[in-house]
Amino acid sequence: MEIVESFLESALSTLKREETRERAQSILTKWAEAWQGSTRRLTLSDSNHGTYLHFNQLIGGVWCKAFTFHATPGNGLSLRGPDTDRTRKSHKLRSKRLDSGSLDKLFEAWSTHPEARPAGNAVILLLDEAHDDVWESFLHEALSCLNNTK
Repeated sequence: MEIVESFLESALSTLKREETRERAQSILTKWAEAWQGSTRRLTLSDSNHGTYLHFNQLIGGVWCKAFTFHATPGNGLSLRGPDTDRTRKSHKLRSKRLDSGSLDKLFEAWSTHPEARPAGNAVILLLDEAHDDVWESFLHEALSCLNNTK
């Protein structure tokens, strides 16, 4: 959970109100605790565009970024996913072809929510625009869609 703490340090600094910080910490902690197992990993990255907490999933024999939390000073905290690059990764000429069916299924599930903003082959969910029950639903759908991807 050291990765989550590092991300929270950056993410919480982008949020102005204390109650928003507490809510973000609660959501991120819950998601990170649920994302455990030998086929799941969390990674952290920083760039000029903000800080990212990547939720990675082993699908078949391929590690894939399933979705990402993104923190920026201008936009606060958001979730983007599933992996927008899944079409390229599932290209037929790859030595280990990615079966993107579970990611496509997750995209379909998340797309049905009115709070989800379209973003190409992904959706974006903003912390400020979604209630806790929506975040809970997104987590449940991610776990159920990506649970049997061995």
